[in-house]
Amino acid sequence: MDFLQTIAEQREVTKTDPTPERKIRYRRDIDGMRAAAVLSVLGYHFAPAKFPGGFVGVDIFFVISGFLISSIIYQELRFQTFSIVEFYTRRIRRIYPALLIVLCFVCAGGWMLLMPSGFVALGQQVLGGSAFVANFVMWLQSGYFSPDAALKPLLHLWSLGVEEQYYLIFPLICMAMYRAGSRHPMAIAFITIASLSMLVNVLLVSRFGAATYFLPFSRFWELLAGAGLALWMHGSEQSDEPDKRTAFWRHAASIAGMALLLTSEFAINQFDAFPGWWALLPVTAAVALIAAGETAWVNRTIFSSKPAVLIGLISYPLYLWHWPLLSFTRIASDTWGIPIYRSEKIGLIFLAFILAALTYRYIELPIRLVKDKGRRRRGALYLAGAIVLTGLFGVLVIAANGFPARFPKNIVALDHDASDSLSKAWRDGVCFLRQDQSPSSFAGSCIDSNDSPSKEPLVVLWGDSHAADLFPGFRALQGTSNVRLAQFTASMCPPIMELPIRERPRCLSINQAILDRIRNLKPDVVVLSADWDQTAPDQSRHDRMEKLSRTIELVKAAGDPRVIVIGSVPLWKRPVAGLLAGEIRRNPNEAVPLRLGRSLLEAHDDSALVAASVGAGAVYVSIFDQLCDQTSCLVTTGPTWNDLITYDQSHFTISGSTLVTRTFWQSVIDHRD
Repeated sequence: MDFLQTIAEQREVTKTDPTPERKIRYRRDIDGMRAAAVLSVLGYHFAPAKFPGGFVGVDIFFVISGFLISSIIYQELRFQTFSIVEFYTRRIRRIYPALLIVLCFVCAGGWMLLMPSGFVALGQQVLGGSAFVANFVMWLQSGYFSPDAALKPLLHLWSLGVEEQYYLIFPLICMAMYRAGSRHPMAIAFITIASLSMLVNVLLVSRFGAATYFLPFSRFWELLAGAGLALWMHGSEQSDEPDKRTAFWRHAASIAGMALLLTSEFAINQFDAFPGWWALLPVTAAVALIAAGETAWVNRTIFSSKPAVLIGLISYPLYLWHWPLLSFTRIASDTWGIPIYRSEKIGLIFLAFILAALTYRYIELPIRLVKDKGRRRRGALYLAGAIVLTGLFGVLVIAANGFPARFPKNIVALDHDASDSLSKAWRDGVCFLRQDQSPSSFAGSCIDSNDSPSKEPLVVLWGDSHAADLFPGFRALQGTSNVRLAQFTASMCPPIMELPIRERPRCLSINQAILDRIRNLKPDVVVLSADWDQTAPDQSRHDRMEKLSRTIELVKAAGDPRVIVIGSVPLWKRPVAGLLAGEIRRNPNEAVPLRLGRSLLEAHDDSALVAASVGAGAVYVSIFDQLCDQTSCLVTTGPTWNDLITYDQSHFTISGSTLVTRTFWQSVIDHRD
């Protein structure tokens, strides 16, 4: 996020370049565009269902940043006043002050709220944020088994990392190309780099979604779109030819830009292959709005309005503050079982605005308005030193394993980073396909080989993550029975044929490929398991159950295997470890409870699932009835993380998988009806 074109900055430019023609003209409408961008991001983070594409606000910021900073560089190159040292001094003085305050706040919040494993992850984020490589850290921390994005207080710094990496090389390219004495070499360089970046973006977004989203190589084209626009407008201003942008052209461009902006915010959602081609919508919108100029109708009436400009002026600290506040609220809920209400989330929005305004007024402006060049450079050095110290604190947190002594031992015992062990146990990316994988990604090892002289019965496990989490239990109990196992599971893909899922369009082809495998393998038993209630909520339950019955019939037609449908599991309102930690906090002298009340569960009703399964000739197994009685449910068999049955809100731990599978294993191995 870059915000160089504030009123304070205009004063600085005027003082360093007193000649009128050297001024960078301030545009109120661009501050208004910043307001639209930051409000979009806030809308997405606080109410994603209402603003599904609000995250495109970051793309708007990229274009604005590319345009404004390029305009300053071009002007300074023209008057031979550009200095690399002064450029980075300005960068530090603009970016570091608010960032430092927020980093310190996040470190303090993490110390109070985060379990050791979460605090170690935060230490990595603090280090990445301080070194402006947060986007690489977020990429490395992404994945199915990584903590939810809402539990990463510095997730939003990834965009700052992209920008600063861009500005490490962009000024050097401008300097080299400008010496050629023409705008053409610079334009050619921009077009070439932007085209390559866009190509990387489009080619990789389907297979490497996280890398394409976070890494700079697939994002530079967005900043270069703004830089290219600045180069064109800079050239037009220096040309003797009249401006061809008529009033009609300006109004049309601004209206089209606004329409594209609104379309991108409501037509795109988090499950689309973004950035990809989708990113052209917000980028084109931003380019059109900036190119239209401040006299265009939308720019003049909406983006130049006083409220929009005021929000735009504080948009950088507002962006920095809002996410840690929201994240720590979620952490308090998930880690400590503290309920969070809608009114409190609304209060957080107001708090973010207050903190942003105070940061802008009492931290950013005083630093920006320093006149003496020597003091400015010394201040930049002090700020850089402070950022280094903050990064070293992140290193200390990592080295100290998250300072586990901050909490009682019985609470720390519930903390564990099991992402690696779960990934291995589920055979992630091999037999449990991620969102960006196709059916061809299923490995040969997903089917046990038949080395025995006598043919061993084959059991196929088919479903989504709620089937994958049963596989460790199947594997553990396999040794007690002469059976072979086959695992065909995919994230967010329930074993229901012809069920379209917008979030996962490849489910149709994946399920078809699995059914074809079943027809060829002719297994003795097929076990179907999924999150039956939460998947494809846009489809009616009646339609889902009808298609499940049809799927069971298709499976039974493939050699008449025994079909077992595993019912829904207990779905807790918050992660089980957090609920238990909350119980310990409230009753520190009592033992860790083995059961939790059903009032902490989401609503449960498997009647339609039972009817659809049994009606189609399948055996129905109720996991819920195995774990729950009328008042409570079993959640752990002991006081440590390894004893937990569920590691989040519904998925089984490795030990929990074995415990649960044992309750219905006899139904699996008794494959003859």
